[in-house]
Amino acid sequence: MEKNVNPQKEVDPYPHDLLALFAEILNVLQKKEPDHFPFYDSADVKRLLNISDSTLHRIRKSEKIPYVKIGNKIFYPKSFFNNAFKS
Repeated sequence: MEKNVNPQKEVDPYPHDLLALFAEILNVLQKKEPDHFPFYDSADVKRLLNISDSTLHRIRKSEKIPYVKIGNKIFYPKSFFNNAFKS
């Protein structure tokens, strides 16, 4: 029996697609706009201070931290935390 002498290489489209996807992700990450919003949301503050929902609620209710409520979402001024961490 004779083997096929002209084997064709199959080109796998996946590596090319993955490279294109990685290039697009890198492009998006590099174009990330600077954060000009002057507030943190609750998730940011909890992550920043490593505290729970209930702890953040107690701190907010004791008026130890300034906040603004917009709709149903609560925001905290970044300047407060920047000044507190600089001190």
